[in-house]
Amino acid sequence: NVALATGYQAFSLLHGLTFFIGVAGIAALVWAGIIAKRRGRDPRFTRWVASVGLVFWFAQQSYYVLVEQNWADSLPLHVCDLAGLVGPLALLLRWRTLRTTLHFWALGLTIWGLLTPTLTNGPEHLRYWLFWISHCAVIFYAVYDCVVNRYRPYAKDCGMAFLITMAYVAVLLPINLANEGWNYAYLGDVELNAATPLDLLPDWPWRIIGLQAAGVAVLVLVWLPWGVARLGGKVCPRPNLRD
Repeated sequence: NVALATGYQAFSLLHGLTFFIGVAGIAALVWAGIIAKRRGRDPRFTRWVASVGLVFWFAQQSYYVLVEQNWADSLPLHVCDLAGLVGPLALLLRWRTLRTTLHFWALGLTIWGLLTPTLTNGPEHLRYWLFWISHCAVIFYAVYDCVVNRYRPYAKDCGMAFLITMAYVAVLLPINLANEGWNYAYLGDVELNAATPLDLLPDWPWRIIGLQAAGVAVLVLVWLPWGVARLGGKVCPRPNLRD
């Protein structure tokens, strides 16, 4: 196994403070979107946040690729990196597939980056800020799409998210295997040395199967509250496919 560098402490005071500030920022931006919607200005506000998100995403990935040049970790191949691009595009284009991918990847997968970060740098390093801003941004896009744009997932959306995720795994697995030390989507034979839910899974290569099983469970859990609420008549009827 190839051990990644360690240093940042999850569940520390710094982690808690950063998490709190991130959640507060997400809530503030979503509230701003609600105010804009009440005033009939939500299309303009949505375009603004999506445009800022795209600029940030390209700047972040340019820094990783051009400055850090750590190919085992700098390419935009992690779910969180891809979700950071899917999010603004989903808000701008309103395509159901993009919105579904954003919803399930953000609330089922990216959220673990906030709860159990594998970050190895503190506030003195730019990567710390890029990590937290990018992960909070992905969660913001998904929550904003639900609250302001009224996205509502159905059972078939959960199935679609599963197929998209499995296709992603099918592409990433051979890429990791072909490059020693690469661990995109955490599918590689690489030891994280960080406290994450991955510790509960068996050792590699059985971890690959465990990840897929855990992924299915997480996607279902993301959809489940909507399904239960719909059975109880707590959500609106089926919307137009663009909603």
